[in-house]
Amino acid sequence: MSQFNNVVRFIKRPDGKPTPDVFRIEKERIRQLKPGEYLMRNAYLSMDPALVGRMRDEDNYVEKVNPGEVMQAYGIAQVIESNNPNVKVGSVRLGRIDMQQYSIFSDEEACKEINLGLASACSYLGAMGVNGSTAYFALKEICQPKAGETVLVSAGGSAVGSVAAQIAKNMGCKTVGIVSTEEKTKDIIRDYGFDAAVSYRGKSIEELTQDIKKVCPQGVDVYFDNTSGDISEAVLDTLNENARVAVVGRLGISHLADTKQDKGRRDHNIMLTKRVKKQGLVILDYQDRLRGAMIMLARWIKEGSVKGKEDIMHGIEQTPDAFFRMLAGQNQGKQLVKLADIDASVDPTPRWLGRLLISKWFPTEKLAKKITGGI
Repeated sequence: MSQFNNVVRFIKRPDGKPTPDVFRIEKERIRQLKPGEYLMRNAYLSMDPALVGRMRDEDNYVEKVNPGEVMQAYGIAQVIESNNPNVKVGSVRLGRIDMQQYSIFSDEEACKEINLGLASACSYLGAMGVNGSTAYFALKEICQPKAGETVLVSAGGSAVGSVAAQIAKNMGCKTVGIVSTEEKTKDIIRDYGFDAAVSYRGKSIEELTQDIKKVCPQGVDVYFDNTSGDISEAVLDTLNENARVAVVGRLGISHLADTKQDKGRRDHNIMLTKRVKKQGLVILDYQDRLRGAMIMLARWIKEGSVKGKEDIMHGIEQTPDAFFRMLAGQNQGKQLVKLADIDASVDPTPRWLGRLLISKWFPTEKLAKKITGGI
């Protein structure tokens, strides 16, 4: 094992949209473990739009990252040394491990042990994990789509949006995606089974509204909002009576230094006259039910009714590039950074149990519903 840890340091708050000079790669020595601590080698890092909100000096639903700290990120890691009797060497864990090659923890609940018999490490960070579970609970708790309804998804090619569309499609809904370019409209129709898609880049709000109306002639019953901003404003005049809107992301206002600077049309009139239900969702509120959603998603992935796609870059040095690639929408699937291999030979988790839970004769759906009250 190396004695040094390469980290991506957050060195200053962005003035507007984040730029590469907010990061610096540094090397630091790995210290000795204290009693109760464990050391993990980080294997995969997840690049998520929500990380932008943590850079701002404003209230958020999670703690912000401060200049001088290692940049926050969720990921998958494997324990390589442990002074904690509740944490076994070789176990594979999911949590906020941050943008670095190694992580030290004392709380065994800070990073949850996962079973790679259920799904691959990449799936835990994409279609089956936090992203997929966000889609699952936003649909179940807020959107409640019904067969025959039209479900519109902004950032339709994202890890969250693509899973939301596939679940809605499997429930008998018409699915329409909003993406950046015409090329991506073809990609999401091909890869995720969208019935139609529109692009927003280079269009005014009114032009985008008209494009949405063309592909949603019966109006929009469910809007899965991954972006906020101008894209979501364009959706307002397409909403049907009693439409449901789930707000799960803010990528469309990531260029603002302070979200209070967001300017646009107020939606109160539409909300009132159309009796629209609009609610935000933060997946951290569902931690006690997360396992059930992940089991169900793993089963759907195995059956092929939900598909995930990853875009993987390699090495800690590539992490800032991967982050900005994700923000620019240049990734083709869930943006990940691979830092190291996972050694299956030393993983003490019973992978056979994970495979059992999603086998075709196991009552996976009953188990998932019991845990989640699921779809």
